[in-house]
Amino acid sequence: MTDCPSGADPKTCGTDPKSCSGCDPGQHHEESGGKEIARTLKQIRHKILVMSGKGGVGKSSVAVSLALALARRGFKVGLMDVDLHGPNVLRMLGLKEPLDLMHAQFNLPPDLFDNLRVISIEVLMKNREMAVIWRGPLKHQLIQQFLSEVQWGPLDYLVIDAPPGTGDEPMSVAQTIPEAHALIVTTPQEISLADVRKSINFCQKINLNILGLVENMSGYRCPHCGEAVPLFKTGGAPKTAQAAKVPFLGELPFDPKVVEAADQGELIQLSEADSPFFQGLRPIVDYLLEVLSPTASRREPGVLKFALPVDDGKLAAKFGQAKNFALFTVKDGAVVDQETIPTPPHEPVAIPEWLEDLGVTHVIAGGLGEKAQGLLTHKGIQVITGDPQETPENLVQTYLKNNPPPPRQCAAP
Repeated sequence: MTDCPSGADPKTCGTDPKSCSGCDPGQHHEESGGKEIARTLKQIRHKILVMSGKGGVGKSSVAVSLALALARRGFKVGLMDVDLHGPNVLRMLGLKEPLDLMHAQFNLPPDLFDNLRVISIEVLMKNREMAVIWRGPLKHQLIQQFLSEVQWGPLDYLVIDAPPGTGDEPMSVAQTIPEAHALIVTTPQEISLADVRKSINFCQKINLNILGLVENMSGYRCPHCGEAVPLFKTGGAPKTAQAAKVPFLGELPFDPKVVEAADQGELIQLSEADSPFFQGLRPIVDYLLEVLSPTASRREPGVLKFALPVDDGKLAAKFGQAKNFALFTVKDGAVVDQETIPTPPHEPVAIPEWLEDLGVTHVIAGGLGEKAQGLLTHKGIQVITGDPQETPENLVQTYLKNNPPPPRQCAAP
């Protein structure tokens, strides 16, 4: 990461209010940083901001567990901890020093090593027990650095763990990632639901799409008889969601195993079979996959699919007028399948929808209008500019050569 604008040691930046008092967030290179952020976001299909109205509702547990569940299904997932005053993500996962900070890569089990990237302010702190004493502009700058300087690579999902409430960090995420979707976590108590209504209002005010409301700690399932025992009054979260006209995604039971595993940094070792919490999370994940991308089931996790408009064996000069599209399926940096299919009769705006239905992840095109590019990006399809004089095969191989998959590193047992 770049140095603190005040000149302070990045390892201690934020722990001394005097050293940070002269920080000017405008000193960083906004123009180049903005371009890097845009480049990063184009490689990330879906961004999920996990937030809550108040603390103590298990928001971080939901965010971390959601990232784990998606990664275990084979999706490429980034987990970004922007709870700058109370970061817990690394501790829950039992992660300490990164193997590769710039690629947000940690020593993870083999089934997660290639699929999960994690970043948190804790990796920049010499003493993780020190308080971060920052004002809003510095928080905004760090969040932008997480997006502009960390080499996330192509991701299916970026899960963002925000602090409780509607303060600087959620606002910065909404400003930097306007296409993000909010997932709001609550508990059944009325005091929590009152704050959730503020979170819903916050999202509506800034036009942040709300995926839905999740009720955590909805009850306790007896490990002996399996009976569900309510810990608080029931029915509040569904009623709140209905009144606000947002989806209610489901209930997650209080699970002592999750609490213990998170405290010991062993959440990563907990399986769905052992945890009522993870069992309750499964239908919520299923719903999110269907809502965010109805074609997710047709996009095999970890596989890239390139589409190139072609005429006479070369890249077509005009995207919307190409007679055919060449499709390339890529796995582990190598082309495993290739075909050419005719472009169906269409209105110009219909091609992005057709490509999404095909499970396309990348489009390489010569001439592409701003509207078409926006439609493709909105559907999570990365757009790459190519030379109309080149063959589709050469264009795909050139892209793969310049954008190799991250090298596999041996994860220690």
